[in-house]
Amino acid sequence: MLEDLAEAIKNKQYQRTAELLQDLSSDQRDNPWILFYQARLAEGLGNLSEAQQGYRQLLGWISNPQLLAKIRRGLERIKLLEEQAEKQVLDQRKELLEVAKSQDPELGVFVLDPITSEQKQEAANIFGEVMQIDAYSARLQLPSRAWRLYRTGSVGALNFYVQELQGQGIPCFCVPLTCILSLRILPVYSLEAIAPNMALTYRVSKDQRSQIDIPWSAVSQRVEGLLPIFEECVAVSKNGKVERKTKILDYAKMCDLHIPEQNMILRFCDQIYEFDQGISLITSSKPREEGTTYDQWQRLLAIFQEQLPTVKVWNEFKFFAETALDFKELLKLIDPHIHFLRREKTEWDEAFHLYSSLAFFHD
Repeated sequence: MLEDLAEAIKNKQYQRTAELLQDLSSDQRDNPWILFYQARLAEGLGNLSEAQQGYRQLLGWISNPQLLAKIRRGLERIKLLEEQAEKQVLDQRKELLEVAKSQDPELGVFVLDPITSEQKQEAANIFGEVMQIDAYSARLQLPSRAWRLYRTGSVGALNFYVQELQGQGIPCFCVPLTCILSLRILPVYSLEAIAPNMALTYRVSKDQRSQIDIPWSAVSQRVEGLLPIFEECVAVSKNGKVERKTKILDYAKMCDLHIPEQNMILRFCDQIYEFDQGISLITSSKPREEGTTYDQWQRLLAIFQEQLPTVKVWNEFKFFAETALDFKELLKLIDPHIHFLRREKTEWDEAFHLYSSLAFFHD
């Protein structure tokens, strides 16, 4: 009967093999040859996982040299088939990626959304497979708290990755650079009124101003952040040498209001906002000495909160910037629309504009 099984398998007569195994299994279920041919049948039918499991179980307890040789050849065939299938998938994926690149070659930005620590291990395996990196490196790339600027490239290719990752539960998104550059930015000098709409004075150019009225209902979200103000300082070292160092002396406070219907961002910055103009930001209940720029800025934010109590606030800029500052070539392409005098140039301005723009297009 075993000879009949071997002949049926050799001739790929899998229906005949199944019938013979059914006749034999009832009274020879522990016969290693029967178990081998069950695994061999699974292999022939393309059930490679089942076949591999059957072969490996047999390896643990049999000693017949002839049978061992057949099992090892079976495992080698499965390994070869799996490698061929994997190569075919990779080749097909590469072709699709090249097609995607050619269909939409413009430059884009690829961002990973944060995920919880509990999701990281499973997500790392998926991310590593899609991006073709090892799971350990993938885990290090997945953010837990804020966005990570992961890659730039053609929009077609980046959207290809986004679709694959989103389809497997990893949140991410891609924004074309042209969308970021198309936004209209109004640097605000003063808020002239808050009811019924906000009326404000904004910068058109270095020597030109204008005014605009915007209904509060047009604001979709807020973006807040701090920009370090660097300055070169002179210090004396322990050995008496004079050293020049760049230090953070202060922070510029930023707040953007997004107006999606007009593809526009209202940009407030405490370094250019004219607190002595427009509506008063000093409450009468406060002592005179509390009317500092800081207090007035906090009052301005309080007005935004009062008028926009339900809009989303993005405030994880610092953590995003830690990844974005590495993309120096990308940041060179971005006009930050942040106009105040400082002695040391910084790419934090471009990073904030990028962060706010990504938030604008995120949903």
